[in-house]
This record gives sequence, structure tokens and C-alpha cells, in this order.
Amino acid sequence: MTFYLYALLILFSQQLSARDIWTPEQAWTWFNAQKPYIMGTELTVSSAANQLEMWQAETFDADLIDKEISYGSKLGFTVFRIFLHDLVYFKDPTGFKSRMNTVLNSLEKYGMKALFVFFDSENPDTNPTLGQQPKPLPAKCDSVYAYTPNMTILNDPSKHEILKPYIIDVVGTFANDSRVLAWDVYNEPGFSGSDNRNPAQDILLQLVFEWARSANPTQPLTSPVMFNTPALPIQTNNSDVISVHIYTDVAKFEKLIKTCQQYQRPIIVTEFLARGPISSYFSNILPLGKQYNVGMIAWGHVVGKTEWNMPWDSWNKGVSYVEYPPTVWFQDIFRQDGEPYLREEAQIVKRLNGCPLGYHSKVNNWTCYNAYDTPKSWADVQAACQSDWSYPVTINNAFENSDVK
Repeated sequence: MTFYLYALLILFSQQLSARDIWTPEQAWTWFNAQKPYIMGTELTVSSAANQLEMWQAETFDADLIDKEISYGSKLGFTVFRIFLHDLVYFKDPTGFKSRMNTVLNSLEKYGMKALFVFFDSENPDTNPTLGQQPKPLPAKCDSVYAYTPNMTILNDPSKHEILKPYIIDVVGTFANDSRVLAWDVYNEPGFSGSDNRNPAQDILLQLVFEWARSANPTQPLTSPVMFNTPALPIQTNNSDVISVHIYTDVAKFEKLIKTCQQYQRPIIVTEFLARGPISSYFSNILPLGKQYNVGMIAWGHVVGKTEWNMPWDSWNKGVSYVEYPPTVWFQDIFRQDGEPYLREEAQIVKRLNGCPLGYHSKVNNWTCYNAYDTPKSWADVQAACQSDWSYPVTINNAFENSDVK
């Protein structure tokens, strides 16, 4: 009874009219104000196998989250895309939002923002529960991922309203919070990895947009567009900015970006990076994102219990990477000690993010700008840049990068 009274207070405390969907002009004003460039990764702490393990009070690890956020700051990241879960909220709304605030404080400390994701129901056979989570299967990507909402609620549109307080309360609490970049209301609605579509997802998708907008957020709403599905018009008619997932090579990446440009709104690629045969790398895809002026968020951060370094085919029968791991990581960027999986990737990301890596002072001293505030000797800067995956560069007195030396 206490929770339902709490929920009623939330609903009645909201303004009676929702804000309008942004015009393209409003969306571009917001996008152009995001300085520096929108670039980052998905964040699930390495000690968590899914969102429940990340957000439940019993397993929430604020220190480790802060530490792993700091790794991204060294590459110049400005955003982390972070999945939430309704089950944790409904158990303890106040505690859940407090933990969200803890994460936002860490992000702010390192000059980053959050792009929060509410729902993700790709797998129709999954009904996660609170409490201790199953042990991940060895060498299997996302073996205990916690889809949301529960299929019992999703499949019955008459029960969708149960989720309304969750959306309105969370968005309303952080509606004016500059630490939040945007709200991804529904991840890949309608995608199940098979030909079986669930029309109830489209019904919920429309409702979630309406609920989130009723909380009058100052941040944009979005949902990654699903081409050739009934979800597409719902997404494009309700999104303030266009988001899209592109796991392809260069040619197909460009084609999809040009398709998204027809909506005349800013674009954020909220998932990319699939090393190996798919050929989605930082080296070939990230420069295109910069070229087309779209935000870029890679999938994976620190290798851990989610095992995103394992490819999608790790789920296929007859495929086992236990004894013979793949020759390259499929996703993820950092080892747990903070060392990049590939230093050359780290250097590419830093340069494309405009990180100043060093400067040349009037007295001919060098420094690795990301490591020191005062000039150091050439030997010191070489050591500093090596530990920070940087190249020594000269920067003039206006702190403008010159060519790498």
C-alpha cells in the first residue's frame, strides 16, 4: 500500500501537460551545445553480469564504478550509456534513485554525462528476478542479461500502466539535471533475434515516450530506430534526436547514416564496435562518425562478467570458446586493471576526441597534458604519455594541437 500511495503522489505531482516533441531546430541547438564531442561507451561495471547485479543495493559497487568511469576519462569520453531496471526501482524507489545519483556524481567528477536506458526486451523467453543472479556461463556473451520489463507485463497491454510511475518518477527526478545527457526510452523494440515480433512492444514504446515527456525533461528523448518494423514511425515521430545501432563495415555505415539524415535531426550512434568479420572498429568507424557529425557510443567498456569480448555466435550450438578463445575481442575496450585491450585503439580515440596530449612551452619543455599541469622534461613526458596511451605533441600557447612529433 505504501508504494501505491507513493506512486499516486508522483503522478499527481507532475505538470498536467507534457512538453512538446522538440522541433529539429531545438534538437540541433541542443546537439551543437554538447561540447566536446559526444563519444563514449556502454557502462556495466565489470563485477556485474547484468543490470540487476549492477543496481541492487547488495551488489552495487560505487568504488568500482567510479574507477571504471575514470578509465573512460583518459580517452576523452563524454558520455556513458547505462541500462536501468524496473525491478530494482519498484523494490526501493528512493534507494534506486540514490544509487543513480551516486553514478552521476562520479560521471560529473570526470566531466561526463549519462544516457540512461529504461527498457530492453529483445529476448521473449527471459523473466529475470531480484536477488542473487545466476552465474554467467563460461565464454558466452551476455548469458544472464536481465531484459526488462517482465514478459508477463509486456505481453499484456492492460498491465503496462504498472510501469508508468517508474518512468515518470525517474525522469521527473532528473528532468533538469545537467549530468544526464539524454533518455533512451526503449532499446531495440521489436528485435528478438528471430522473426517473431511482439506487437505489445510497440504499444509500450508509444506509452513510454508519452510518460517520459509528461515529466517535462530538459534532455532529449530517443529510441534506436528499427528499420522495416512497425516501431520505426513511433520512434521517428517521438524522438527528439535520432539514435541508431550500426554494426557494419564502412560502406553500410555510411548508407545507414544517410538514411537517418532524412529526419533532419541530430544523430547519435548509440551502439557500434564489433571486431572481427563484421569489421566495425574504432579505426574505421569512429572517423566516419566525426566526418558525418554524429555522436558515437561503442558497446562494451571493461571486460567482465557480461563477457562482451565473446562474439554473438558464442551462443550457437557447436561453438565453444572455452578452450580456444577468439583471436580478437569482439567488444569491450579495457582490461580490468585499466589497460586498454589495444593501445592503438586508445590512441585513435584520444586523437579523435580532441584530447590535448602535450604542449611545448616557451622554454622548450614538454608535458603530457593529460598527466601533468606543469611542464616536464622530455624523458618525463615520454614516460607520462606511455602510461596514458598518448603521443607527445606540441601545443602552442593557445593550447591548440600541432602535429604529432
